[in-house]
Amino acid sequence: MKPRGLDKLLEVASPPVVKKWQDFVEGCLEKRSAVEHELEKNPKPEGEVRKDFFHWLFKAVDPETGKRGYSEHELFAECELLTIAGSDTTSVVMSAAFFYLARRPEVQAKIAQEVKSVFSSYDEIKSGTKIMSCKYLTAFLNEAMRMTPPVAAEPSREVLPGGTTVGDHYFPAGLHVSTGLYCLSYNENVFPEPFMFHPERWIVDETGKEGSSAESVALAENGFCAFSYGTRGCVGKNLAWLEMRLVIAKTLWMYEVRPDPENRLGGGNRNGKPGRQTEDQYQIYDIFVAGRKGPMLQMRKR
Repeated sequence: MKPRGLDKLLEVASPPVVKKWQDFVEGCLEKRSAVEHELEKNPKPEGEVRKDFFHWLFKAVDPETGKRGYSEHELFAECELLTIAGSDTTSVVMSAAFFYLARRPEVQAKIAQEVKSVFSSYDEIKSGTKIMSCKYLTAFLNEAMRMTPPVAAEPSREVLPGGTTVGDHYFPAGLHVSTGLYCLSYNENVFPEPFMFHPERWIVDETGKEGSSAESVALAENGFCAFSYGTRGCVGKNLAWLEMRLVIAKTLWMYEVRPDPENRLGGGNRNGKPGRQTEDQYQIYDIFVAGRKGPMLQMRKR
């Protein structure tokens, strides 16, 4: 229906917020394209060229035709994807992380203590081996992503020629199969007591006092799918990890966090609809990338 005017019809019928979003992406595309066009006319030294994702998409060449690899329409779609994938997914996890930080003071205290023991000053908190060594911070973020997968939907895959076997079940070629990532995150066979926020499930502790066994941690890691897998796995995974670690570490260095006592936005309601009744679970809403509301917090300088 596209040649018959469907795009024009959708453009007219789209809500203002969608049109505003499209205008924003178009503006980004125009500005970055103008920079690349200028570089083609007036090349700069290699060290002065901004080589972000868009640079390589813009410079891509079709190996068969030798022509530019992406049309302007395709570049718009890539800009839209990069904007969402590079910001919205991370902010979903950050919202959940602060929800659980505020409601788990003992978890918050452990992270703050770990960060204070690893870094000697606020300005020292940056990318590198030190922040990577914060095991409890990493476990906390793993648990936040498990309980709040930023893409909670079922990304489908087509079975390739020859078929495939999953467990004991054979799927013939051509079928579309998928796993609900939200359902996987709450599978009690993989994550015991799945509605409990428990960062220790990601830490091996053979004594059994605080952490988990090596077998249960390996099982949890095997079932963790917040970034997807394979060729469609998140291209910005490492950047997302860095952003999340830095935000939590820097925030807890400076502030204590607690929930707003008068506003429980973000949690479930014991009188709510089925599936929405767990008060201490951060609520998300499936719009492919998870929609969410809140939380409302209060912060005090340490």
